[in-house]
Order: sequence, then structure tokens, then C-alpha cells
Amino acid sequence: MTTYDLVLLPEAEAEVRQAFLWYFERSPLPADAFRTEVFDALDGLTTSARMWAENEDGFRGHVLRRYPYTVWYEIVAQTVNVLALAHQRRRPGCWQVR
Repeated sequence: MTTYDLVLLPEAEAEVRQAFLWYFERSPLPADAFRTEVFDALDGLTTSARMWAENEDGFRGHVLRRYPYTVWYEIVAQTVNVLALAHQRRRPGCWQVR
């Protein structure tokens, strides 16, 4: 089994933090569940990064189960670069504008 290194880009880290704070302002319980689901998804990418198909731009998206977010990433050699945590109801591809 291939194991990948995980790199969370600063922009993606900021998106995780912003989403967590949004949930936390409403209730700590959903915020904690959100954080757990995001960290579980990130941890899973270290061993299952190729589970999700590449799109036409070479990016992969891992859709969270209980929250309307997708973890967008790319695989470069033995590294998973997490590019964004994008809300699914925003304009598609908005995170790629950066």
C-alpha cells in the first residue's frame, strides 16, 4: 500500500479554520463533528488518495459525508497537496481562481 505525505496549503488551512469558526459560532457540537470529519478525510488521503478520480484539470475531490464541503487536492509523486476546502454551494471551481 502506498503512503503519501500530506501538505495542507495555507489557503486550505484558512478555509478549514473559517468553516470551523462558522459552525462554532452556531454551536460547538457541530463544529467539533465538522473538524473530526475534515481531519479524518485528510488522514484518509495519506493512504487512499487515488480513490477519487481526477477531473479534467488533474485535481481530485473528496466529498465530505455530512457537511457540504469538498477537499480538493492533487497528487505529486508521493505527496498529496490539499489545495482547498470548498463549500459545495459556492460557484463551482471558485477555489481555482487563486
